[in-house]
Amino acid sequence: MEDAAGSILASLGRVRLVDLTACEGLPTDNYKICVSTLMQSLAQYSAAIIQLPPTEGALLRSGLDSARLFFHQRGYNSSEAVHLDDAREWCKTSGYYVDHQMWLEMFDYRPGVTVIEPNCAMELPPSGLPDIFAVLGKVSRDILDAISFSLNLRSCAFTDILDSIPLRSQEVSSSVLSACCHSRPSFEGARQHSIASQDDGQLLIFTDQDQQMDKTLLTLVRSDRSGLYVKDMHGHWILVDGDLGPNDVVVYPGLALYHETAGYVNPAVYKTEVGNLQGCMFGRCSLVFKLMPRSVARLSGSEMRAAGHGVDAQFQVPIPVNDFMQTDQLFPKDTEPSSHAEQDSEKKASYCHQLLLPYVELLI
Repeated sequence: MEDAAGSILASLGRVRLVDLTACEGLPTDNYKICVSTLMQSLAQYSAAIIQLPPTEGALLRSGLDSARLFFHQRGYNSSEAVHLDDAREWCKTSGYYVDHQMWLEMFDYRPGVTVIEPNCAMELPPSGLPDIFAVLGKVSRDILDAISFSLNLRSCAFTDILDSIPLRSQEVSSSVLSACCHSRPSFEGARQHSIASQDDGQLLIFTDQDQQMDKTLLTLVRSDRSGLYVKDMHGHWILVDGDLGPNDVVVYPGLALYHETAGYVNPAVYKTEVGNLQGCMFGRCSLVFKLMPRSVARLSGSEMRAAGHGVDAQFQVPIPVNDFMQTDQLFPKDTEPSSHAEQDSEKKASYCHQLLLPYVELLI
């Protein structure tokens, strides 16, 4: 918790899930410190690190091993299962896909969908995905509760826009868990370009779509190799998964959370390095959980208004989630936070620090 004591975090905030999980009754000092550390990290870096319990960390590592073997054993066909990014199909993806522009193969696991290959055969997925989905789904909801607490919202403020737990009969999950593989050596015909960026004298190579934002509430990522970069509040790219412990996952906010919080939580702008995998026979494997609002919900910012927060005009008109997922113009100019948004982030970081100081003093 030393990072939490400074006015500027020296690195991404790192909190233990067990300390971030809300309990009945008055919040403990440790809970307040963890929430403040989380929010300060999101304000400054648009990302944070969550340390899972050892058993759940072991499950993720096992899932990565299974995903690595799944892609390694699978033959690659350049015309197979191309991912077309059809926004109308956002809540229906499942099974194996290829994104040539990003040197990416993925297997989407979505509860409520049975994956069938074109030849009508059942596809054998990487093992452990249902258990990992359940773990990361719970983790992401705990993080949302912490964000609700920091914004002075009622507990479970986001429940109305999330899937039911458990899903009702015949329902399909809006959220999705993807086993991903970047730059597998047998992946042929994919396109790439490089950008000259000196990092210890090495040339970094990124995917064609080298700046992205997710339309999620939250995205949780665990990879077997570092390479995930997120843009901080000053516009600098920082490596967010370069110093992960065995039980750590990276979390960053998406556009849906940005809209539901009326702009108080900025979405992460990120990119993935794929040019540092020479001699790696498996590529870069990762597990990516995307917590999505349910398809029939509306993003309205109503909870923010109820809590007394100022809500700008652009957030006052409710938008159906399906329309939101099919709309491109979702963020201020040039898909970057405006200078006003950056100043807002600085104020939020300062505010989090002011909240944090009394509790840090208790620990000294």
